[in-house]
Amino acid sequence: MSDHANLRQHARTDFLAAQHDADSLPGWVFKPVQFSQGPAGLVLNMSDGGLQVLTSAAEPLTEDKYEVVLLLGRADVDSDDEQVSWFNGVVERKWSRPVPRMGILHGMCFTARNSTAEQFLNGHKDALESGQWVRCVLLKVAK
Repeated sequence: MSDHANLRQHARTDFLAAQHDADSLPGWVFKPVQFSQGPAGLVLNMSDGGLQVLTSAAEPLTEDKYEVVLLLGRADVDSDDEQVSWFNGVVERKWSRPVPRMGILHGMCFTARNSTAEQFLNGHKDALESGQWVRCVLLKVAK
């Protein structure tokens, strides 16, 4: 059986050291976002032109394309003001698979290169690799 990492087209940068441990996920990761009807997610890693996002199993993704909007700050703060960034980009969902006790993992690629979300993630790899959480919200793209 071949190693899946050897089949990758691009090297992947993982953002969380304990990303496959359900007990390490804080309760606020999938907290609904006040301004949106879209599901909240957690960016786990990225590669050249793509990323993987973990969402709650209670909110499966049904569309092929979404606008990913990165969220700044934590959702466990007692405030109704979600800190929304201007870092966003349109992604196309390529695959989805359940991750036991954690949610659903989605493989996505950016439909246009150098979106503000992709630029932010590329520019902050060191902080992200050292354990900074990257929440996002996935909004349906108008057809």
